[in-house]
Amino acid sequence: MKKKRNRQGKISRGQWELLAVIVIFVFGLTVFTIPWSSQGTLTYDSGKISYQGQVVNNRMNGQGTLTFKNGDVYEGNFVNGVFDGQGTFTAKAGWSYTGGFKDGQADGQGTLTTASGKTYKGTFKQGIYQK
Repeated sequence: MKKKRNRQGKISRGQWELLAVIVIFVFGLTVFTIPWSSQGTLTYDSGKISYQGQVVNNRMNGQGTLTFKNGDVYEGNFVNGVFDGQGTFTAKAGWSYTGGFKDGQADGQGTLTTASGKTYKGTFKQGIYQK
């Protein structure tokens, strides 16, 4: 059986299919590697929790405000959806914490003010005041 030769300069169907697969693969990778950043609003838990601020790839990233159904509010920096960096958490119960956060917990230098007005200023580690 003789193989058919392509005319010089023509691309075969197999080559077009391979090119299409490569293009789709490259575009698919960009969805995961190129950050899509914007200001926006996200809602969670059927609208009980709302976020307004910087959104990168549909996640809370950068400065924003997260409001919980019970009235608690966090204003500050987020990294991949969790409190991380400087921020203020204000509880509806009357207490607040302003300072550093890491992985969603008070961590670093900060000030905790209780509902009764007592203030704890200093170092916090994993949410616990270190004195």
